[in-house]
Order: sequence, then structure tokens, then C-alpha cells
Amino acid sequence: MNKHFGWALAAASLLSIGISGTASAADLAARPYTKAPPPPVAFNWSGCYLGAYVGGATQSRNVRTADPTSTGGTFPAGTFYNSPTATAANGGLFDYGVGSSAIGGGTLGCNWQGASPWVVGIEGEGGYMRLTGSTVDPYSIPLLGGDTTASTRIGDWYASVSGRVGYAWDRVLVYGKGGVGFAEIRSSIVDTCTTGACGGGLLTATGGRNQAFWVAGGGLEYAFDRSWSVKGEYLFLGIDKTYAVCGPGAAAATGSTFCSNHNIEGIHTFKVGVNYRFNTPLVAKY
Repeated sequence: MNKHFGWALAAASLLSIGISGTASAADLAARPYTKAPPPPVAFNWSGCYLGAYVGGATQSRNVRTADPTSTGGTFPAGTFYNSPTATAANGGLFDYGVGSSAIGGGTLGCNWQGASPWVVGIEGEGGYMRLTGSTVDPYSIPLLGGDTTASTRIGDWYASVSGRVGYAWDRVLVYGKGGVGFAEIRSSIVDTCTTGACGGGLLTATGGRNQAFWVAGGGLEYAFDRSWSVKGEYLFLGIDKTYAVCGPGAAAATGSTFCSNHNIEGIHTFKVGVNYRFNTPLVAKY
């Protein structure tokens, strides 16, 4: 009998433990519902923007010119102003630099980016640039004391309109651009001295214009915020222009007009800037 009682007691104990465990599990609180996190947001470069920039500009090559020659009249056509040191043999040729300049201004543009990493857009920029240089005409030095001076100014302003094509790695955009630019170009060759060692002639020859030219370059832009980005950019201003600088002679040079061609090749520009995009979309990644 004791043996049967022991088996009954053991069975009752196991049953009690099972019931207790089931009740404890039932008493546990239900797991709270957790909302899935939103999908990550991809940066998109579409939208229009305003920007500002600062930087520098420098010549790609010296200005090339020559001692002025007569177009006819008192002095036969082709006669150099500073003859006889300027001759047909040396062509009266010389050159001089226009140095470098700080630049600064603003940009306005728009980008479009679809589902691919490619970004296309259009951008206009305009601002301040002033490159200047001058030199004494070397053919006026030996006999006339260096009384003739040549000078050139590029600026005080420039502007460009360009198309842009770039490839984006999320917030990093590498792009190229090309289009048309505009700037004012002015040159002169002047002799205002007839006293002392100076020659007897006088001359004020000027020339230039508001010039259109091609531009090309590229840059890197980084969006550090949904609406703000910074950039570094190189742009070449392909002026590549030859133009006449002409004026009437006076005093001993009266009776003839003298002209000299000036040639400018181009300008390198470098800039850093910041852009504010005012309608950039957000695109979720699914």
C-alpha cells in the first residue's frame, strides 16, 4: 500500500507543477507592438538653387601684341610708330601679362535627377573679376626713352550660362559644365610724352568690346544638409580673341592712324561656393 501511495503522490506533484507553469505563462503580459522604422530617405539633387562663391582668376598666357603701324596717310601704311627700332624683321612683336584677380559673385540654377544617379541641369553665374597689366613698348626705349605704354584690362565683370551633367553618389555630386561666357575687354597703346628724351609724336590708341566666348570646366559638390551644399569648381574662360587697338597720331605723328592687334587666349578660374536649394524633394528607398 505504501508503494502505491508513493506513486500517487509523485503523480499529483507533477500535475501540480504543470498546472502552475501553465497559469504563470498565461499571467505574462503580451509583447508590446513595435512599429517598423521608416524606410531610409535617399538624397535627390532635383530642384532649383541660389548660391554665392569666391575664388581667383589667372591668365593662361601673356597678352600678345605689336608696336602700332600706320594705316596710311602722312606715314605710309605699315610704318611702325616706334620706327626704326620696330622693323619688319622683328615684326614689332612683344607681350605682357595681366596677372591674377580675386573673383566673387552669385549663381542661379536648376538640377533634375530621376531614378538613376545621373544629374542634369543649367546654371548661370555672374560676378566681379578684374585682370590688368601694362608694359612699356620695348621698341620705344632705345631712342625715345620708353614713352609708349601698352595696357589691357579684362573685367570688371563677367558672366556665364552653362549646362551641367553630373553623377551622384547620394550626397556627393561630380559634374562637368560648358556653355557661353561674357566679359568686358579693353586695351590701349598710349604715348603722351614729347619732352625730354621722349619722341616728337603722340598717340592714344584704344580698342576692345564686351566679348562672348566659350566656357568649360567641372567641380565637386557635397550636400551637407537637405537644402545646403558646398562646392569647389574650375572653369576656363576661352576668350581666345584678337582685336584691333587703333587711334590717331598727334604732334609729329599727325596725319596717320596707327593700329596694333592684341591677342588674349583665356583665363583660368577657381572657386569655392555654397548653394541653397529651395525645392529639393525627398525620395524614400523601398
